[in-house]
Amino acid sequence: MRRSLVALGAAGILAGCASASGPPTLQTGPDAEVTADGLYRMDNSLVALAWMKPDIDLRGYNAIMLDPVTVAYQKDPGSRRTATSIGVGTPNFALSPSQMENLKSWFQEVVADVLTEDDGYRIVDTPGPDVLRISADLIDLIVRVPTQPRAGRGRLFTTSYAVVTLIVEVRDSESGEILARAADRRDPTTGGGELVEVSSTFVRSDVRRLFRYWAGIMRERLDQLREVERDPGQ
Repeated sequence: MRRSLVALGAAGILAGCASASGPPTLQTGPDAEVTADGLYRMDNSLVALAWMKPDIDLRGYNAIMLDPVTVAYQKDPGSRRTATSIGVGTPNFALSPSQMENLKSWFQEVVADVLTEDDGYRIVDTPGPDVLRISADLIDLIVRVPTQPRAGRGRLFTTSYAVVTLIVEVRDSESGEILARAADRRDPTTGGGELVEVSSTFVRSDVRRLFRYWAGIMRERLDQLREVERDPGQ
């Protein structure tokens, strides 16, 4: 048996809108995919994978405690020569310390902006009874283009800057109870497979656009949860 999110009275955070296969639904029954920490798999999610705790009520949460994002490469970036050698495999270039800090700060800024805009949620730094704690990790990062200046060379073009996976977990800030988890892997490049120029301006714009996409799904789901009506007996 599968029940829709409307019937459950909750929408999965980062679950996304209805897909071509139908509306998002939470798996239930003996064949449901359940994680070790009690989250149920959601079908027809806009993101690649989503799980949530069934029958949860998040209407009382009005603030967000946003943990600092962490970033991890899929494999350790090799030397410049190794990364660019033909036949070595997919190159993975290292971000400089300042580029890494920029990536993290862009994510924090964009997510905070989206969650708070239009009389949204308060961003707080301490747990509370009305506070959700959101943790995000950017993992399996592959940087496909050189990240350092290329002396004496012309403009650089590519069909893909990078690819990265977002893992998000949502918990009650006081008890630490896990409420939802989602995962999604995407390429921020907006060229649609066409060659685009590699420049700091274009890369920054595309990366922030991807972060806003993820944050927008999160905000939409949270807003829907606030509007859920339940039967008096629930």
